[in-house]
Amino acid sequence: MSKKALPQAKTIKVGGHVYNVVETDLPPKEDGRTLLGLHDCKNNTIFVDKDMVHSRKVETFMHELIHVIYTNAGANHDEGAIDALSNGLLQLGVADYLWKRVK
Repeated sequence: MSKKALPQAKTIKVGGHVYNVVETDLPPKEDGRTLLGLHDCKNNTIFVDKDMVHSRKVETFMHELIHVIYTNAGANHDEGAIDALSNGLLQLGVADYLWKRVK
C-alpha cells in the first residue's frame, strides 16, 4: 500500500509510535484469498478492509494491532495464536474499546 492511500486515517499510539489506521479496499493475497487486514511497521500503518461488517473490522484491527505489538517487540508469533488472542479480546470488549479510540 502506498503512503498516498491515507485519506481518512485515524491514529493510535503503540509502543511510542503513532500508527495510522486506514479503512480501505485491500487487494487479494497472491494466492487469491481475501485480505482482511495488513500492517506496515515501516510506515506505521494498519489497513483494514472497509467492506466488512463492524465486528469483523474490529476483530481484524485487533489482529493487526497484535502483529504490530509482536513486531515492535521483535517477538516470534504465529497466525493461530494471533487469531485466538484477537477473538478473545473482541469477546472481552477490548477490541471495541481500542477501535473507538481511533474512530
